[in-house]
Amino acid sequence: MITLEQLLLEQTEMELLEKQLFLTPELGFKEQNTQEILKQFFKDHGITNIEDYGINGFSITIGEGKPSIGLIAELDALVVNNHPTAKEPDYAAHACGHHLQCVIMAYVAKKLIQLPQLSGCVKVFFVAAEEYVDLDYRKSLVDNGQIQFLSGKKNLLQLGVFDDIEVILSCHTMGATEHPTMELNASLSGFVYKKYQFQGNSAHAAVAPHLGINALNAQVLTQNAIALLRETFQEKDMVRVHLMTTLGGQSVNAVPSLTVLEGYIRGITFDVLSLTEKKVDQAATHCAQALGGNCIIETTKGYYPLEQSRALSQVLRPHMEVCVGESIIDEQKSFAAGDVGDLSLFKPTIQFGFSGCKGTVHGDDFMMHNSLEALVYPLYVLCNSVMDMLEKPAMIEGILKDFKVKMTKEEYFA
Repeated sequence: MITLEQLLLEQTEMELLEKQLFLTPELGFKEQNTQEILKQFFKDHGITNIEDYGINGFSITIGEGKPSIGLIAELDALVVNNHPTAKEPDYAAHACGHHLQCVIMAYVAKKLIQLPQLSGCVKVFFVAAEEYVDLDYRKSLVDNGQIQFLSGKKNLLQLGVFDDIEVILSCHTMGATEHPTMELNASLSGFVYKKYQFQGNSAHAAVAPHLGINALNAQVLTQNAIALLRETFQEKDMVRVHLMTTLGGQSVNAVPSLTVLEGYIRGITFDVLSLTEKKVDQAATHCAQALGGNCIIETTKGYYPLEQSRALSQVLRPHMEVCVGESIIDEQKSFAAGDVGDLSLFKPTIQFGFSGCKGTVHGDDFMMHNSLEALVYPLYVLCNSVMDMLEKPAMIEGILKDFKVKMTKEEYFA
């Protein structure tokens, strides 16, 4: 076992790497500087077995054979215009704490590689593009054949890099908390991205509105229909429908012939998500038709809901208790989503939470506040949990026995 006292010796160095990454925010599939900083960190510590996935990220392999454990950190930032670290052209900022994951996982790799002998394999992945933003740029990468999917983990799934991994562990900041806290077994929602294009006919808005078909009216009628549907959304299903107008018309002096409404539909399970999507699609189609117009619906599959492995979480619990005692939040449901949910379809997967930050997650005041909670505690939990599973392969055997694959990869990619 690695003690907290041993890891506290790494705290100052971890803070320096955290600051460097915090000041180098980059959007998904643009994380070139972030990747170089981390690769240089590994080279400086004599770790050279880097497997490069291009703009999708890279991985470090420690040991070989079975058990095989995957650890995942996310490289990207997101757009927060007023954040103090945001700069042109993208105004990216690490307001979701992904850079903390990178520091934690980098030091997990550093500590594990120092062990005299490792019984099994640990693969540490640094993956691009978890945040579902900058979609026009990502679609241009798809059009150019540089990627196939809009998130890093989906592309790595397609490349088969997780095929030999038996269990997957990740972590994520919980944001601001009143006291040191950690989190297990939180559920994340799934989502689809929708683009509703309402089509009508243009006409002079003052002289001959009767000759036009108002696409904006069809959109407004749809938004009212969605509002009336909300009473059918059950609280337990964690449904969110949040859409915004990205095109409201062509001219104030012309009946709008084209408007666009786009955004997310979320749900805590795949079935709930599918049902809600069907309801909203029907509302858009029939509201447009009711006014003589048409609605073209473009659907981009987002992320699947995250269903965490309870058996895998139990391996971490005693090490969390060393850090925060009984202050462990369990079984919380979240409206948030992440592509780690897609991994949970195929492998026992967890993403545990840690405290130590202040400000609003995704807000312009978000930053690390306490490095003991945000860096050292997660490092302690991961190092010792991984060592437990490597030293006692029966643990992973039990976790795999408890897990059921949700779908085949063929079904997923179809």
